[in-house]
Amino acid sequence: MSENDTQNSGGIEGFSADYRNAHPPKPKAERPAPRQSAPKQFASNKSAPKQPARNSTAKNASSARPKAEKKRVSKPLPKASMENENELDDFLPEGEKNDVESYLTKWDEEEKPPVSVHTDRQDRQLRRSGKYRYGLFTGFLVLLLALVGVVFIAVTAGQRIHSALTDDSKLRAYDQEIAVVVAQDPEPFESPDKADEEFVLNASIWKLMIEHSSDYTTYDDIGRTVVPLGDVAEACEELFGPDCTLHPQSPKTESFYTYDSEKAQFHIALYSQEGVYTPYTVNAKKEGDSVVLRVGYVPPTDATRAASSSVSSGAEKPTPAKYMDYVIKTNEKTRKDYIYAVRKAS
Repeated sequence: MSENDTQNSGGIEGFSADYRNAHPPKPKAERPAPRQSAPKQFASNKSAPKQPARNSTAKNASSARPKAEKKRVSKPLPKASMENENELDDFLPEGEKNDVESYLTKWDEEEKPPVSVHTDRQDRQLRRSGKYRYGLFTGFLVLLLALVGVVFIAVTAGQRIHSALTDDSKLRAYDQEIAVVVAQDPEPFESPDKADEEFVLNASIWKLMIEHSSDYTTYDDIGRTVVPLGDVAEACEELFGPDCTLHPQSPKTESFYTYDSEKAQFHIALYSQEGVYTPYTVNAKKEGDSVVLRVGYVPPTDATRAASSSVSSGAEKPTPAKYMDYVIKTNEKTRKDYIYAVRKAS
């Protein structure tokens, strides 16, 4: 010991005031190797774990750490916020990080119900069971019925339009009314009182015998049918209207009837309609209180003429030899049509 040291220690030999060598240096604590188990969780992350005292020995430090780790593993998963995440990462051994957030995210995903998976599975089962298949068949059936309905309506409408454009039933009805007049092939006249008297008488007798011949059963000595004058007068009024005057008389030339003025009777013999014209009404137009018919005169030699001296109802149209215009009016008393005039076709 030096002299200065002896003086500083108060003169005591063997004592030194230098305290730096009083305590031996502390051995450095060795960090344990990282474990392969799940990351350790702490009871609370609000405060960081305290580090061991520097003045403790290496033995105390190494023995205290495993105990703390065992206690931390047994505690439940914390749900507190991770405010000291950086400090926990620094405290954990190398290779270990704080994965609390990833575990919480995984936990939440496991708790969610598998809605979409269940729905897809249920849809597949429904498809296998045929529920959607029946719905598809029903929809196809509805569309098919709708298409059939549209086609039916279109066809029906087309048929009605075609019938309206090609329907000539009313014109053919006029043919029946004027047939006995066309058969006489009269000269044109502007009113019944200006028509030829013999023509009016002949046409009236024809009308009566064609429509009511079976009503008469009285015959003369040579087999002719006896018809009263009054019946012929009624037929004349139906055919030419109420303003027509009948002049009963025997024909000037040989004919199919004679008139008995003493008994006011007509003696009518059988006659044929094969060699006369038949009517074919082409069109009808309204003129005031009258209807004007364009009538074609079909000759006996036409191919459309049938054995009954009427125009055939086939699809082929006849070829008239000439055309005349017939003026038709309506009788106010009987509400029936009658022939008022016959004109040349213009």
